[in-house]
Amino acid sequence: MKKKLWSKVLSVGMLLSTCFTLQAQQSETGIVFRKDAFAEVLKESARTGKLLFVDCYTSWCSPCKWMEKNVFVNDTVAAYYNTTFINYKIDMEKGEGPALRQRYQVQSFPTYLFLNSKGEVVHKAASRMEMTEFVDEGKKAMDPKRSLAAMERAFNNGQRSKENLLSYALALQKSDRIKSDTVARMLMDQLTEADLQAPLGWQVIQTFVWDENDKLGKYFIAHADEYTKKYGTAATGKVQDRLLSTALYGLIRKKDSAAFFTRLAPWQQSQDANVQRKAVMMEAEYYVTTADVKNFVRVTDKGLQGVMQQDDAGLSFLARHSQYVAAGNKGFLQQAYKLAKRAVLIAPKEYSNQGTLARICQELGNKPEALEAAEAAYQLSLLETSKIQKIAQKELDEIKQMK
Repeated sequence: MKKKLWSKVLSVGMLLSTCFTLQAQQSETGIVFRKDAFAEVLKESARTGKLLFVDCYTSWCSPCKWMEKNVFVNDTVAAYYNTTFINYKIDMEKGEGPALRQRYQVQSFPTYLFLNSKGEVVHKAASRMEMTEFVDEGKKAMDPKRSLAAMERAFNNGQRSKENLLSYALALQKSDRIKSDTVARMLMDQLTEADLQAPLGWQVIQTFVWDENDKLGKYFIAHADEYTKKYGTAATGKVQDRLLSTALYGLIRKKDSAAFFTRLAPWQQSQDANVQRKAVMMEAEYYVTTADVKNFVRVTDKGLQGVMQQDDAGLSFLARHSQYVAAGNKGFLQQAYKLAKRAVLIAPKEYSNQGTLARICQELGNKPEALEAAEAAYQLSLLETSKIQKIAQKELDEIKQMK
């Protein structure tokens, strides 16, 4: 009796162990991608009646790697895609990749294709996205009204209501920005004031308005208070900041100092640390563009002591940008070194921080520190793509040859 009971216990234990193992394997696997030739996965699509999902990537694409590490492995994503599609991924620079890239006009990475068994595009999207948005793209592909191909057919057949144009323009944003802008302009030309006061008009403004001098930009500014009452300060604030950013960059290009600093003042006087940070970045951009070393040093020192004290990404960006634009100007380079050094101190395991510091030290002729940073960057590059590894190796080799 004891032997039988013990045998049952062992059997149950083994069964549970197997279940847990399978569950762990499924969780670790994420989306299961087929490794066959493209023609074979199309045949599988025909056999099963499922659409083919194709992840178009390259070895050097950082957003592609991010999707692979953070989204494709998500249990919810994997469950939906493994159940709904035949999944396939291909490097657009290897094997069949270049031909498929040309066939499907893949312009950016990652691009996601949803194809029928004939290889025809049913839906197409692109770029890094969060889990919920990525699953929704799959659902759009399965929806005969929301897929990109369905919206394109409707558009070509003359079904160009405001709602259809908006949906089509939004879908195109993830695959063809130029065509998206064209469709959006067609929509904007149809909008009445009543439309602009409705949710459809607000969605257009949120997505497509970038210039405060165009028709819709002017309308938004004139009615900002009304939009704030309807949709909240945070939502309207994003649009206002976007319009102001566009205006400030335009004033920088014109080198219109008086107008630039007048428009920048609200950001500088804000109590929001994120807005103050943008003010520092924008002011620094102005001084780099106008070759004003003294004021560039002043404003970035202020940032180092205040709102950018722990912002390694922002400091590293300023360092890289000022080094590039400075074209050997020692004043800019010395301040760039200071910014890059602080970025490395904050986040020493960020490849871009170490790489930036290495390049600036190299240009300043500081071989020992350049070599130290370049070696650190190379070690960190081993966790990145092959293209980044080659860049890091090249940089390291060049620094080693410095005299």
